[in-house]
Amino acid sequence: MKTFSVGLALCAALAITTDLAVPVAAKGTICKTSSGFTDSSGSSSTPTATIATTTTTSSTTGTTTSSSTVSDASATQDDDDDAEYGSTSTADASSGTTTADNESSTEGDAGDVSVGDDASSAGDDADVDASTAGDEGDVSVGDDSQVTSAPSSSSNVGQYQQSDGSTESEASSSSSSSSSVSTSFTKVTALQARVQGDMPQWNEDNQRFVSKYYDTFEEKYQAVLDTVNMAAVEGALKYVQAECINSSVVTDCERKNSVKYVVFYETTVVQPVAAMEYYANATDDYDFAIEHCPFMAMDGGQCDPNEDGSFPDVCNQYIGADGQPELGFCIGGTLQDNEVIAPYPNNYWFSFPNSCPQDLWDDKTSSCREEYAGGMCALGVEPDGVNCSFTYEILGYILLDDVVGITSMINPLTLDYYADYYEFCEAGGIELSVSVLGDLVTWLGGLAFWENPGDSAANAERAVKLVSAYEELVAANSTTSDGGVMQALPTVASLTALNPPCYENSAICAEAEYGCKRSLYSQMCEVCTSSDSDCVVKA
Repeated sequence: MKTFSVGLALCAALAITTDLAVPVAAKGTICKTSSGFTDSSGSSSTPTATIATTTTTSSTTGTTTSSSTVSDASATQDDDDDAEYGSTSTADASSGTTTADNESSTEGDAGDVSVGDDASSAGDDADVDASTAGDEGDVSVGDDSQVTSAPSSSSNVGQYQQSDGSTESEASSSSSSSSSVSTSFTKVTALQARVQGDMPQWNEDNQRFVSKYYDTFEEKYQAVLDTVNMAAVEGALKYVQAECINSSVVTDCERKNSVKYVVFYETTVVQPVAAMEYYANATDDYDFAIEHCPFMAMDGGQCDPNEDGSFPDVCNQYIGADGQPELGFCIGGTLQDNEVIAPYPNNYWFSFPNSCPQDLWDDKTSSCREEYAGGMCALGVEPDGVNCSFTYEILGYILLDDVVGITSMINPLTLDYYADYYEFCEAGGIELSVSVLGDLVTWLGGLAFWENPGDSAANAERAVKLVSAYEELVAANSTTSDGGVMQALPTVASLTALNPPCYENSAICAEAEYGCKRSLYSQMCEVCTSSDSDCVVKA
């Protein structure tokens, strides 16, 4: 029996598995070792392609089979054109993450993930837009995700006291909770992610990453999170998996919306007190999570409008429009873990409203931004929930191609590493091909990294690999191709230690018998149902 080198074993783990009629050379996985190019037979001479067999898997959400008899219904939601932030450019020419642009940042890691979206949880087409506002179809939480942009204002809503002393109708069955909410909100620092098409740009003068669009630093800084959605790190790849890479949505060897990078954001939030009073009774994370307002789908710099052109109540509440109370620029958060093709556990979607939330980027005038100011704080300004609600810092980013292993594979046509997804696709490679019919997810072929797409446990493992891939990249070379300095991600434990106990910001947690605990990179508060060392009870 021939022995495999470490490099060969790693390469084999990244093999493409498919039963589609694609060229053998495109489907083979060839490894480059110290002794030359080696195929699966152990030969170090001229490489030949290795074909991996199709696998059959089962899903905790749906059923995944290897049969190709099911009609190829697109697993992704209908996607409109991705709005761009003041740009008509098509794709970011920058292909590299670091100064070693053509090398895999994961060195052959066979399974890392990014943040994605596209929820099946009802709603209105929402192009969950580019993080750097306006690039080649940038997205982090999913483009045109069919998600409930917000539940009705009457759902789980607490009492809101207006300036004239009158109150909105009390829809919650637990009015006592709203009366005990703190009169202030203690800031919470968390980590989110976005999958996007453009590479963040390093600003040497201010020592931070900003958008590549616009001219001045202030414009570039604002453009990054100018009324956009983000996702939990734990579910970053959902959007990619559900909407952007299935063979049925790939055109001209380009992933849908040109997704290319996974970008990590550290945010600090202080929610408006009025909004926290109004949404004090958070009892279902699928409606809105503790310390959050309902999720609002955003596209092109504005709240995603209703079919008749009006805006949802949650969006109107940012600025007190259309008869809604003015609650301020409240960050929304909702659990989105039930997509059949990509069920990612603990995947929350977040909405970050900024000034002029009902206007597209190109329509946001200076006067409008002054009249409807709020949301993002200027650099150096701390959020207070009144003048502004959040700050952010881009910690770093990684190429999606590196995460899934494409840049660690050898192109049999050139006998060199694939430079990027485009070259891989041009050579006949398939990243993912599945069909979806109801709860049935049928695997047709693709990279081993994406196997078992309908399995929650497999998706959770992909999320772990994403974080590992980024950490390996930063440890090996934290300097980007434009001189930027990427930072290691904070641990969940360090974030939890930094943040206040949940009961300081939530009446529900203050009154819970076993208290609440913070968890995840998103630092979500969860009501404890039994005694646990991580649960904090208000004294």
